Amino acid sequence: MNENDNDIRSGPVRDEEIPLMEHLIELRRRLVVVLIPFGIVTLVIFPFSNIFLQHFLFTNLFSEDMHIYVYSPMEWMSVRLLFSFLFALSVTIPLLLYEIFAFIRPGLYPSERKFFMMVVIPSLCLYGVGALFAYLFVLPLVFGYLIAYSGEIAKVALSAKRIFSIILYTTVGFGLSFQIPLIMTLAVKMKLVTYSWLKDKRLIIYGLIIGIAFFVIADPTGISMLMAVVSIALFELGLLITKYIGRRRG
Repeated sequence: MNENDNDIRSGPVRDEEIPLMEHLIELRRRLVVVLIPFGIVTLVIFPFSNIFLQHFLFTNLFSEDMHIYVYSPMEWMSVRLLFSFLFALSVTIPLLLYEIFAFIRPGLYPSERKFFMMVVIPSLCLYGVGALFAYLFVLPLVFGYLIAYSGEIAKVALSAKRIFSIILYTTVGFGLSFQIPLIMTLAVKMKLVTYSWLKDKRLIIYGLIIGIAFFVIADPTGISMLMAVVSIALFELGLLITKYIGRRRG
């Protein structure tokens, strides 16, 4: 008897028809459970956002003699609000994932519940590692080069909104790129693809990564090029992992 047979026998936790209105009421209740702490964290962190942003921008990414400028009355306020929202989201995302899982859990088979937990936790960890890698290594490298290059020609004036957008774009992009080995591993485990297929399509996948970096998300800072290089390296790591999985099965 395999795992699928056990799933069919045990079935979902609550395998019964529930009125749509009851589903909507439960969904609303779970959203409120998430939104209340999200709002509280946002309100608590906003008064201190100046301090966090000063450390976030100046101390780790720029030298002390660099200055951040705003070019509209609401620019700094919008940066502070966005930072507060993102901070609150990062704090409450475990609660959000728990509420999502609790909402869908009654309709899932045991193996599906296990699969959900096995995917979400590693995915969050990989995203965090990717974002941290971008913040600690990629952004200082890019900003250091751009400031040094521009400083020979003209005095650099850093826009608060533009700098924050670059930081956000880079950390999110690398966080998503670090999902590549996990996605490849899951695809092989679910028998959607094989290691041999991925290896045979290597050049095509390289072309897609480079094409997306240069033509879809191209930017003048060179971050997209670095993202493409890291994505290709992560694809190779994914190949090593899937090859190991194939050997274990064999």
